[in-house]
Amino acid sequence: RRMSSYVPNGASLEDCHSNLFCLADLTGIKWKRFVWQGPTSAPMLFPVTEEDPILCSFSRCLKADVLSVWRRSQRQGRRELWLFWWGDDPNFADLIHHELAAEDDGLWENGLSYECRTLLFKAIHNLLERCLMNRSFVRIGKWFVKPYEKDEKPINKSEHLSCAFTFFLHGDSNVCTSVEINQHQPVYHLTEEHLTLAQQASSPFQGGS
Repeated sequence: RRMSSYVPNGASLEDCHSNLFCLADLTGIKWKRFVWQGPTSAPMLFPVTEEDPILCSFSRCLKADVLSVWRRSQRQGRRELWLFWWGDDPNFADLIHHELAAEDDGLWENGLSYECRTLLFKAIHNLLERCLMNRSFVRIGKWFVKPYEKDEKPINKSEHLSCAFTFFLHGDSNVCTSVEINQHQPVYHLTEEHLTLAQQASSPFQGGS
């Protein structure tokens, strides 16, 4: 059945706006899980550094635009890095630290578990976050917002609206996102001037006022 671009009240769908967007078709997607076993005697929240095998590999994947996400495992000292892609396999030798071991992989044809879909959504969120950070946004909780410049007055608020993303699967294979738009109090980057004013203030100091 052919869908008309007009609705009974005479309005055109071209004049409508939506907060729902289709991001990707999962058909043909592949995934691979790498693991790193740290010292089992270390606490669950042990410090991480730039040389950390998981974070190093994760950073390389982001720079190569490979969908990826890492998480801590329930096993002591163990962490996992998940990669998702379509088409030809990425060059794992260039992306993955030599201390990581490939433990599991899969194809769309073999099915995508709930756990795998959830991690894919997080990987897509990581990609969106990187894109927004490159456009001077900052993340506060689930919200992304563009801070005002030091001397900028909160007049044109449309450029500083906050946004948040929720992902879901539509049909069998379409990954969609719902974008929530909100308006929060003006956000500014913290400067030494703010700290100085706070130290000198005799009463509670409110920045950006």
